[in-house]
Amino acid sequence: MFIELHLTTNDPEVLRAMARMGYVAAASITRVRDEEDSGLLIMRKVQGPRRGGWGQFTVSYVVGNNRYALNKYITNDRVDVVTILPGREYPSRRQLAIMEGEGKYIELVLLPFLRMGLVNDLVKVASDVMDYSTRAVLSLGVGSMGDLKNPMDAAALLGMLTGDRGYWVRAVKDNPMALVVDSIYRSGVCS
Repeated sequence: MFIELHLTTNDPEVLRAMARMGYVAAASITRVRDEEDSGLLIMRKVQGPRRGGWGQFTVSYVVGNNRYALNKYITNDRVDVVTILPGREYPSRRQLAIMEGEGKYIELVLLPFLRMGLVNDLVKVASDVMDYSTRAVLSLGVGSMGDLKNPMDAAALLGMLTGDRGYWVRAVKDNPMALVVDSIYRSGVCS
């Protein structure tokens, strides 16, 4: 039972393939159409703090690649997750510790790092996340059929790179569901 939080396509063929691979939900960072035949719960992933009146369930995120800008969001109650993509800066260890204390989830999006050949950056960021967060979420960054991988393979790769496969298996299996449940309650969909 997998969840992809950084889906960049609404291609019905990709959504059906994800459902066949064991994905139960995905958060799209683009406008979402209802794909009833996909079998996936499709949520909206909205950058920045939520505003009233979105009309559907959302996961609010900020990209954590600007340390100065990130400071104003890591204690914001309306932000559910900090997403880490390749960039010039990554959250500092101090910021990661504050996010942990604030109960924020940290999403590491794997495929953009690998596509850009930034394996050293990926290892450094993943190691820092392991040291300072119990709420890591591992996303692939699915944008096409070629991006579909078993998330357990991604966990195995990060386990090999960081030396702790168990941490990344939990990041794939447990934390995405916990993030979704927390976001649903926080948004008032359930009480």
